[in-house]
Amino acid sequence: MALMPTAALGSRTDILAAEIPAGAATSARAIARMYAALLGEVDGVRLLGPQRLREATAPAATGIDAVFGNPATWALGYAVGLPGGDPRDSPTVFGMGGAGGSFTYGDTATGVAFALPKNVLSPDFRTAETCIGMVRDATRD
Repeated sequence: MALMPTAALGSRTDILAAEIPAGAATSARAIARMYAALLGEVDGVRLLGPQRLREATAPAATGIDAVFGNPATWALGYAVGLPGGDPRDSPTVFGMGGAGGSFTYGDTATGVAFALPKNVLSPDFRTAETCIGMVRDATRD
């Protein structure tokens, strides 16, 4: 945890300007919009067609996540499932967790796009799990 990134580090201009493959400098609105455009059309733009989306979000590998230590299922560049649960319980969800407890996802069954970037970082996904629970409760039929 001594090497855990902080909000101060993430706000430095040299870090914001750097091309860091495992990081993103974005807003919740922007990343949720990107997931929405993966799921369907947003203002005339769809990033993947339905067949490519199925291919990109289909499970490709299963095992123990080397970073977080939890059981994980991976699609082509996305984790499958929600944080804190078994990926088999939410197989239509594809997304990505980040250092500090951030989480983004799209759900092919519901069409929900979700993004929770954080400026107060933590070593777990409890905040994301709470917010995701509220979104899922509010969008249930």
